[in-house]
Amino acid sequence: QSRMGIRDRDGAGWVRARNVVLGIGTAPHLPAALRRAAEGDGAPVLHSAEYLCHRERLLGAPHVTVIGSGQSGAEVLLDLLRRRPAGREGLHWLTRSPAFAPMEYSKLGLEHFTPDYTRYFHGLPEATRDALVARQWQLHKAVDHDTLAALHEELYHHDLALPDEEWPRVVLTPGVEVRAVESLASGRLRLDLHHAEQGADSSLVTDAVVAATGYRERSVEALLAGLGKAVRRDAAGRPVIGADYRIELSDGAPGGLFSAGAERHTHGVGTPDLGLMAHRAARVLNAVAGRERYPLPTRTAFTSFGAVEGATGAAPPAAGPVGGSLPGPRRGTVSGPTGPDVPG
Repeated sequence: QSRMGIRDRDGAGWVRARNVVLGIGTAPHLPAALRRAAEGDGAPVLHSAEYLCHRERLLGAPHVTVIGSGQSGAEVLLDLLRRRPAGREGLHWLTRSPAFAPMEYSKLGLEHFTPDYTRYFHGLPEATRDALVARQWQLHKAVDHDTLAALHEELYHHDLALPDEEWPRVVLTPGVEVRAVESLASGRLRLDLHHAEQGADSSLVTDAVVAATGYRERSVEALLAGLGKAVRRDAAGRPVIGADYRIELSDGAPGGLFSAGAERHTHGVGTPDLGLMAHRAARVLNAVAGRERYPLPTRTAFTSFGAVEGATGAAPPAAGPVGGSLPGPRRGTVSGPTGPDVPG
C-alpha cells in the first residue's frame, strides 16, 4: 500500500506512514517595520512573548510604548503601570483597532468555539469565510473585562496621587497604525504614526517598544512542497481542508494528510482553541480508522447558526451528524478563546 514519507530534519533519511498530521503551531509575529528595528542594536524592540525576560530593562527606560490592544498588550501595560510612580509613568499604548475593546465572553458568544459553529463555518463559501475571520477579532483579540477594569482602576489611583489639574503620564490611543520605526542617534526610537479616522500623520519618540502584535500560524507550505500539485488549492492558493481536517489531495495521491492548526481559513476562529483540540483529534482518528472509534455529540450549541428551517416554531434539528446521538448541548462542550493565538 502506498505511504507518504517524512524526511528527517538533517535530510538523512525518511520515516514512512500511511497517515500524517501536520501540527504546525504558532510563532510570535512582528510587523515588518518593528521586525527591522528589533534586529538593530539600539533601543529595545521586543515581542510581548519576551516581556518577562526584559522587564527590569524596560522598567529602567524613561518611556515605553506598548503596541497592540489584545490581552497581552493590556497585561504588559498594567504591569508597567503598577511598577511606575504617579506622574512619572512614561507610557503609551497604541493600537490599530478602533477601540480598546472588551473580549466577547458571553456564554452564547462562546458558542463560536463549538463544533457546531466549526461545521457551519466550514460549509460557507470561501469568500464569506474570509470576510468572517476578519470581522471576528473581538472573539479572540480583545481584552477581558477584568483586565480593562484593573487598568482603569490603576489609572484612577495614579490620578488621585497627583495634584489637581495633573494627569498620569499615560496615553492610550486607538485607531493608530505604526508605519515606520527609526533608530535615532540619541539611542531612542521614533515611531511614524497614522491615525486612520483623522487621516493625520504624527510621530512619537520613545525609549523602548513592546509589540503585543499576536501570533501567526507557521506556514505549512514548506512541508507540502514535496507533494507539488497533488495538493488541492482554493481560489487564494491555500490548501483545501475537509470537515474531518483532511488536506485534500488529487486522486491517486498516497495516504491521508491532516491539518492540526493550518485550517483557520476553512474551520474558523476556533482553530487554535484548546477547548476544540480534543474534538479535532477525535475527528482525525475516526477518519484514519475509517469508523467511529470515538463517538462525538451530534449537537454542542444552543445557537443554530444556519438559516431557519420551517415555520412551526419547533426546536431546530441537530446541526449535522458527527457521531453519537446526544439530543442537545452537553455541559463542558463550550470553550473559550484559550488557544496559542490568543495574546497573554
